[in-house]
Amino acid sequence: MNDQQNRHPHRLPPAERGRNQDTSRDELIINAALELLGTKGYQSLTMTDVAAHAGVSKATLYRRWTAKADLVADAVATLDSLNSPRYPGTSLRDDLLALVHHAGNCTDRPELVIATMEMARLHPELYRTLAERYSTFVRAELSKLSATATHAGYMALSEVELDILGDTVIALLAYYGGPAGAPIPSERLAKVVDHLLMLMMTGTRASTEATTPKRAMGR
Repeated sequence: MNDQQNRHPHRLPPAERGRNQDTSRDELIINAALELLGTKGYQSLTMTDVAAHAGVSKATLYRRWTAKADLVADAVATLDSLNSPRYPGTSLRDDLLALVHHAGNCTDRPELVIATMEMARLHPELYRTLAERYSTFVRAELSKLSATATHAGYMALSEVELDILGDTVIALLAYYGGPAGAPIPSERLAKVVDHLLMLMMTGTRASTEATTPKRAMGR
């Protein structure tokens, strides 16, 4: 998988033969999609509009993305809400808090993210692509933090445990945020960390007074 596919998973791979694709046009297309989402919304957005706004031909666009839902999913995923947060690195608990705050609250153009998620409820293909990207993001971040915990002496989580943990976190964040994606109170997110994530990763509930994790016993 090339760098562009890592950044934009729904982008079509370049053809094995023929001219090399100008990857700078990918960002023109992504930026155009985001701008038009903010002004037109998903319902009125067309691939023709995106190509014209980006200053590229429709053929150029369709060689990269063939479906509007895939393009929108990759465009929304470039916002901060689906990129790794800045982890403080002071303790496992603090890093987990940073993750759930980041994943549970849209700080980068929240009106665009919320509007897109609301539209996704009416368009199954958009919902599937956005849900897949969000799930992959949360799962990957939990896996990284779990690896850090393992290096600190805790028992490693299995792939199944990580899957279940990721699904549970996503379900809780969706439930707490409600249909409008409202900001989730910090106290609620702290409970998710202390009574779910820390318990699963270390075998003990976290103490808000002791952020340095202790080696789990009898997990």
